[in-house]
Amino acid sequence: MRIATLQSFNSGLNAILDAQSAVNKTQQQVSSGRRVLTPADDPIASTKILQLQQDLAQRDQYERNMTAAENRLNLEEATLSSVTESLTRLQELTVNAGSGSLTMTDRQAISAEIQQLENQLGSLFNTKDPNGEYIFAGFKGGTAPFQQQDNGRYEYQGDEGQRYLAIGDTTRIATGDNGKKLFTDVRAAKETFTTSANPLNLGTTQVNAGFVVDEEAYAAFYPDDLIVTFNPEAAIDPAGPNYTVRRASDNRVVDGLANSAYLPGAEIVAAGISLKISGNPESGDEVLAKSTPKQSITDTVYRLRQGLDSLQDNPEDAATLDILIEDTLNNLSNAQTSVSEVRSQLGARLNVVENARSLSADVKLVSQEVLSELSDVDFAEAVSRLSLQTFLLEAAQQSYTTISRLSLFNQL
Repeated sequence: MRIATLQSFNSGLNAILDAQSAVNKTQQQVSSGRRVLTPADDPIASTKILQLQQDLAQRDQYERNMTAAENRLNLEEATLSSVTESLTRLQELTVNAGSGSLTMTDRQAISAEIQQLENQLGSLFNTKDPNGEYIFAGFKGGTAPFQQQDNGRYEYQGDEGQRYLAIGDTTRIATGDNGKKLFTDVRAAKETFTTSANPLNLGTTQVNAGFVVDEEAYAAFYPDDLIVTFNPEAAIDPAGPNYTVRRASDNRVVDGLANSAYLPGAEIVAAGISLKISGNPESGDEVLAKSTPKQSITDTVYRLRQGLDSLQDNPEDAATLDILIEDTLNNLSNAQTSVSEVRSQLGARLNVVENARSLSADVKLVSQEVLSELSDVDFAEAVSRLSLQTFLLEAAQQSYTTISRLSLFNQL
């Protein structure tokens, strides 16, 4: 068979190129530490490697979520621990304030410390995480959940949302609790009420938290609501600010309080409760006393402080003070219970995160081992193979050099 010189040269050159390609590939494997450099090297292994890499990336995200969840839960636990201490001190001060030997001046001195604790609680309820988000605001992390009004009361401005983070393929963990659930929706010792001015009011009407001054009268009225409506000044003679108190259910006047003259800060007693309204109301402005089985921690403290500051040293106010002290102690006890229940839940959530982290670490270790087996190069085998391939390359180059010098003239 006749073999052309060009064919011989091409065959030798192709052998060199193939050997060079094999050496280059092995060198890349050794330098990178990876056996599979392209999907074409091992399609089946490449698919498995991609799946494992995606799984490991997801587990890295889960671990970051676990760390974030732990940080938020630990911050909430530390905050609630401080809240518990403040509530305990408030209980002590409430017991002291109930002593019959104290004068109004003595009670006002206790009220000063209570106000400090009230402000401290407001600060704790508005705790921020390292990202600057309020941890008790629900989904409204950028808004301070408890905002103090001009009259000194705190009102909840957050929502009822609860944030979750995924810490596993099928595991989500709550990373916080909203302030409404924790601090606002606290079961009251007795049927009570909350006061508020209609947000559509045109005047500067404000209302205090109010007190129950006649438990039997309020028990008979409950669960109805009171509405205080301000009438046109011409409704009374001589003309001036005046109001009417009605039941919300049927609009009936309560205790004959129709077209009653309004004096800012004067006590209004109806259906067994006492209110004080201040400011300059306009005709049509309304104040609502809404019945509820719940009372916020902030309202409990605010009512106590208002009572200690305003109740006089007389038998009538002494009876109101006794009711206030009893209700405050029971409400603070309920608040302690509410906070303790959530702290128990926090402990359970932290245990879930710890268990998930341990499981994730085990699964991640197995995945990394399998990924290593599929993708990592066997250095001993690769170095041996590289040595052989280098030898073959050098042999091909020498052979090509020798053959390229041959021609028919060598046979003459």
